[in-house]
Amino acid sequence: MELEMSIGKSLGLWGRARIASVVLTVLYGGIYELYQTDPRIQKEIDRWPEGMTYAIRCSTQGPSLYFRKNDGKLMRLNPRIQKQYDTCITFKSLETAFLVLTGRMGIAGAYAAHGFSLHGDIGTAMELTRCVDLAESYLFPKIMTRRILKEVAKKRTSSLVLYARILVGLARGAYTPARGEKKTFRQMRMEQLRGESGK
Repeated sequence: MELEMSIGKSLGLWGRARIASVVLTVLYGGIYELYQTDPRIQKEIDRWPEGMTYAIRCSTQGPSLYFRKNDGKLMRLNPRIQKQYDTCITFKSLETAFLVLTGRMGIAGAYAAHGFSLHGDIGTAMELTRCVDLAESYLFPKIMTRRILKEVAKKRTSSLVLYARILVGLARGAYTPARGEKKTFRQMRMEQLRGESGK
C-alpha cells in the first residue's frame, strides 16, 4: 500500500513538473511576443540594462526558466548550463509553482503565503512580475485573471492572436535556449568597473 502511494505521488510530481515546463515555455513566449506588440511590456523591458538576467525556478524538484536581455532582444538560456542570474524567483515547492503557473494562484498570493524566495533586487523583481502579470492577462481566461491579479490589464490584441504568434515562434525555434553560459548584467558591470580601475 505504501509503495503504491509512493509511486502515485512520484507520478504526480512528474506530471506537474512536465506541465510546469510547458507553461514556462508558453509564458516566456508570451512575454517575448508581447515585447513586440504591447507598449507596456516594451516599456518595462526597454528599461532593463543589457545582460539583465532573470530566473524563475520551480523549487529543486521542478523546471526553471532563465532568460536575459541581449542586444535589445530577449534570449532564453539553458537552465542546465546557466548558473548565474541577476534576479531569481524560486518557488519553495513544486506544488506552489504549479498553482501559480496554472492560474490558480497569483504571484502576489504566493508572496503573501511565503510561497517563494527572492534572490536579487526587489525593484528588478517587481519589473519581472509586472511582465508576468501582463502576459497572464492574455494567456489565462478572464474568469481566472480576475481572481489571481490585482488589476487585469486591458488587452491590446486578442489572446488568440498571441497564442498564434507563440505557436509560430515555437515552430521557428525562437524560444530555443542559447548555447553556453552568458554573463549577467552584474558580471558585465563588475568587469567594466575592474577595467576602469585598472586604467
